[in-house]
Amino acid sequence: MSQICHQLRTGGDMDFNEITEVVPFLEAAADLGQNCYSDQRAEPRLFKTHLSESLCPKGGKYIVVIRNPYDVVVSQFKFLEGWYFETGSIQANHFVQQISLNGSTLPSSVPMTTMGGYSQKSSSLDYCMAWWVRRHEDNVLIVFYEDMREDLEKEVKRVAEFIGVRDAKAVEVAVHRSRFDYMFERRTQFDDSLLKSARNVHMGIDASAGMRHGKVASSGGKRHLLNATSIAMIDEAWARSCIPVTGAKDYEEWRAMWHAERRQKS
Repeated sequence: MSQICHQLRTGGDMDFNEITEVVPFLEAAADLGQNCYSDQRAEPRLFKTHLSESLCPKGGKYIVVIRNPYDVVVSQFKFLEGWYFETGSIQANHFVQQISLNGSTLPSSVPMTTMGGYSQKSSSLDYCMAWWVRRHEDNVLIVFYEDMREDLEKEVKRVAEFIGVRDAKAVEVAVHRSRFDYMFERRTQFDDSLLKSARNVHMGIDASAGMRHGKVASSGGKRHLLNATSIAMIDEAWARSCIPVTGAKDYEEWRAMWHAERRQKS
């Protein structure tokens, strides 16, 4: 999403070593010496964040990317493997069940959560629900990750309208430069190396930790990597956090409900 928005606002700027240079990550800006109040390369000003809805700075416009929870937990594992822990030292399902889903690594002062909530003291599903109830507000845009994979052009056009970009050429460029093949060829520009290098210093670990692979990768469904226990735990978390808010029995039904709601609105 950072790439989509930056391409839209600039009409195709790729003059950056890593995208965090031009789209600051709020939680890491201090580590990187970035002043979030400074002018940016173009308007509108853009920021990336994983902060929960209640902690997000107020007064902006918010693009909320939502993804299948099965894929979220595996993606989290892949992102941290080889960085926070050595490759092969922890199996994916152990990570999902003992760390991502039940917060077993949290200090005692942090409440346990249902899905990977160690950074904001709330679960990733609770995160989604907090934004979901705001979906009709003019300054909130909900984007499902799978919709971008299925019809990138359609979703880029939605984002362009939301951030006030009316230039058809800029939209065309943004679609092209946000496709998997284009970004994979330039994957070092999207590998979170700035974030990792800064955190490595503060964590006192080797400067090259986590740098062995890029972030851009084929991102199809990852449910096949999860065993029955992991899937059951995710389903239980869904039942607790999402069914009371959405009424949807699972993620795909929720996404279908969103599509139907949008069609009715249009």
